[in-house]
Amino acid sequence: MQVGGGGGAGGGDAADIRGRHRIQAELKKLEQEARFLEEELEELQKTDKVSSALQEFLTAMESKADPLLPVTTGPVNQSWDRWFEGPQDLRRCKCWFL
Repeated sequence: MQVGGGGGAGGGDAADIRGRHRIQAELKKLEQEARFLEEELEELQKTDKVSSALQEFLTAMESKADPLLPVTTGPVNQSWDRWFEGPQDLRRCKCWFL
């Protein structure tokens, strides 16, 4: 059995053209999806480079001490701690804002 054989009813040629257009539309859709996936893959590859560079940067920054913070293992002067701890006995506290 032949489809669109050019003989009998003449409707076979129209069906063949519609089928061809349908196949071309599907092919165009697949090509667009392939292009989109290729672009997405390129973006992911760039992101990997950025993330590795960022990881190197973070490692370098964490290895250096912060110049604004003093490097101590404990309080230098114990009397300074009382200013940051709060009152031991609230009844004897003479602070008007507590």
